Amino acid sequence: MIEADFRARIAGVSYYLRSLHELEARHRTPGKGFYRAAATLAASRAASFIMIYNCVEFATRETVVSVRKSMQNDSSSFAELIAYWQQDIVHAHFKKKLQDGVNHGALLQEFVEFVPGVKSWLQKEEAVPFAGNIDHTKLIKFARDIGDSRWRPPSGTLGGSDLAIVKTARNELAHGEETFEDIGGNYSVADIADKLVRVRSFMCSYIRMMQRYEAGRSYVS
Repeated sequence: MIEADFRARIAGVSYYLRSLHELEARHRTPGKGFYRAAATLAASRAASFIMIYNCVEFATRETVVSVRKSMQNDSSSFAELIAYWQQDIVHAHFKKKLQDGVNHGALLQEFVEFVPGVKSWLQKEEAVPFAGNIDHTKLIKFARDIGDSRWRPPSGTLGGSDLAIVKTARNELAHGEETFEDIGGNYSVADIADKLVRVRSFMCSYIRMMQRYEAGRSYVS
């Protein structure tokens, strides 16, 4: 289901790029409004990076949520979970409170109630379990951290490195470091479409890895 939803979202971005390609074909000849159209089309190309990043974030979040729900619903105890997920749960309960500063007595009371451990993320199940924005290096490291050492990016995906470009472009746009026109001016529609195909292959492989991980209950030691 997650892969199907992800593919549907990616297909929407692909359709958007095809529409852009058709619009660009109509504005190749200089004339009235040519430069204004060129700037608009460049900005539209840049917007596709945000769309692609959102697809990646969706797939990452939904697979993690699914695994966490399986952990909560099965018969395993907190003590049976591998160290990564134990730490993930403890962080959800206590990390922000420790960073913000809390009453020590109240925190200790919460800790006593937590021991020997509960499989709960305090309604924070949708939080991605690593800091910063998503790229290929974080997803590959995440697979290793949760105990799947066999998964590798599919051949033809350049190791997933397009995700770093997508992440950087998305961040520069979101933080106003570059204009949409400047970012879009660096890439052609064909360029972005090629990246989209590779990102789709990489993320579909990641989704299937997470589904195997969940089905095999690899989160227990």
